[in-house]
Amino acid sequence: MWIVVAVFVDGRAHWLGLPDSFFTPWHGALYGGLTALGGWLVVMGWRRRTTSGPAAVFAPPRGYGWALTGAVVFAAGGAADMIWHEIFGIEAGIDALLSPSHLVLFAGAGMLLSGPVLAARAKEGNLPKTPLLPIVVAVLALSAVAAFALSFLSAFLTDSPLQAVGDFPEGTPEHVATESRAVAGLGSFVVTSLVIVLPLVYLRRTWRLPFGIVTAFVIAHATLASIVVDFAFTGAWSIVAAATAGLIADTALDIMRRSGLSSRVLTLATAAVIPTLLWSALMLTLELTHGLQWSAELTGGVVVVSAMVSVVITLLLDRRELVAATR
Repeated sequence: MWIVVAVFVDGRAHWLGLPDSFFTPWHGALYGGLTALGGWLVVMGWRRRTTSGPAAVFAPPRGYGWALTGAVVFAAGGAADMIWHEIFGIEAGIDALLSPSHLVLFAGAGMLLSGPVLAARAKEGNLPKTPLLPIVVAVLALSAVAAFALSFLSAFLTDSPLQAVGDFPEGTPEHVATESRAVAGLGSFVVTSLVIVLPLVYLRRTWRLPFGIVTAFVIAHATLASIVVDFAFTGAWSIVAAATAGLIADTALDIMRRSGLSSRVLTLATAAVIPTLLWSALMLTLELTHGLQWSAELTGGVVVVSAMVSVVITLLLDRRELVAATR
């Protein structure tokens, strides 16, 4: 999480237009976190070496091989990023997210942060008994990195619902211009739904999640997104909306679990309930703080489409896993 927070603080520096170079405090925090985590992975491997003396064989714990590979990829991406900045200068806006060196950093971060999840998967039959906290933190970190990499399609950062969609004839340049912003807004809600829902669906399918996990996830995503824009869009209100929606979702899912619903039904309910409550709360917040400009059809449709896509993707993943198990 140290690395994840540093990534979002670096994004904030870009958004504020602060003086930037490879050598900045936020880059120092980012690569300091890399050094700390990479160093700890090396310590774990050295403590588990198979022999002692000159012939000692480095042996990372099961599941942490990809994490060590990710540390190397991340370090290589950092070196490439320094070279890229020296040649092409400092990126701004969407260019910063699509810079090749930054994409290498995202890939390395994904591998680097996967250790606790892959280690738990390596335990096979003992998977449900594995301590949950490290896995939840790792999955949250992975989903946060994905959210940052896709922040140009973030429902927490889009102002599309505050922009009216003009009533122009279909096919005219005016219609295309005014509707394209709404289309991008719709995509933001769908993509952010998947970034939040699919990690939670993964956790729920394997472990019995305690009350509050959904709340923690949505608060973390809302807070990190707000950090990038220095809390300028809705201030802390989007975090309040996320917390409220998360608590209601946790309560509803807990009631469903206690009522004896099957694991699969609970998984599908998770995919449907979270986008429905989260985006309804965010839309209400935007209405109270800024005034929504979208029509009732578009406002409600975004919420419903986000939930429907989340459920469909969850069903497809369930079916794929069922087929694999049958084979």
